[in-house]
Amino acid sequence: MKNDLLVSGEAYLKAWHYKNLEGIAKYLHPEVHFVGPMVETTGKERVLQSAKRMFGLLKELQVRSKFASGDQAIFTYDFICADPIGVCRTAELMTFKDDLISRIELFFDARPFEKLMQSQKPASQSA
Repeated sequence: MKNDLLVSGEAYLKAWHYKNLEGIAKYLHPEVHFVGPMVETTGKERVLQSAKRMFGLLKELQVRSKFASGDQAIFTYDFICADPIGVCRTAELMTFKDDLISRIELFFDARPFEKLMQSQKPASQSA
């Protein structure tokens, strides 16, 4: 079972690397719950919409380590983004149900993303 989780999790992350939305969708439970430093949402379509928005920033995803226990797997990876963000070191805890990812919890420093969002606000909103 542990090996299956690692194989599925790594394939999911590989789909991210290639910005393959259909590949990502293949591994998500319909009621997947996503928890991150900047957003929390539930539902496969909402998670896919968020993924699609991130594709513009993503240059590369390099898995650094992976571990599994019970119904969970955790991956650490470099989420390499366009400037000014650069390398975002990330840990992603995946919980599986019915062989699909039912919960994703991301851990990373959100400050570079917050700065980017602030710089993209129209001048009338940043005052």
